[in-house]
Amino acid sequence: MTKQSIRSFGFGLLAATATFFLFDYMSKDQLLSNEEMIQLLEEDNYTVLTNNELNEQLVKKASVETISPANAEKERIRADESAISESKEITVTIKAGMSSDDIIDALKKAGVIDDKGSFNTYLKENEYSSKLQIGTFTFSADMPNEEIASMLIK
Repeated sequence: MTKQSIRSFGFGLLAATATFFLFDYMSKDQLLSNEEMIQLLEEDNYTVLTNNELNEQLVKKASVETISPANAEKERIRADESAISESKEITVTIKAGMSSDDIIDALKKAGVIDDKGSFNTYLKENEYSSKLQIGTFTFSADMPNEEIASMLIK
């Protein structure tokens, strides 16, 4: 490469950089005021509410909604059923030769855990996978992973 070609290349880089800078500087959008933003949103069929307007609508909605006696009874029954199912005891037997994956599958099938992946991750992170014990264990449906794991390693 000659001295002239290097200068030409450098000038080209400088010209390209200046062009990109000017293009970027000229094309920047200006910030919109709150009124301009609201106007644009309303043109696109959005509804914009202030906090006070939203609170008023929520209060009106709450006062309009009334629960009929039949619906109230259904809600009470559902609440009772969920309370019973939450306090329900679940028994799982861990046999000799079961791998940690087999144990996790048994816990999931029994309804003790909700997510096999998160429970498996918890066991591996805390190095409990190799410490699981055989036996019969009683769990409740709402036990956290930590409590389940602590029961299985005792």
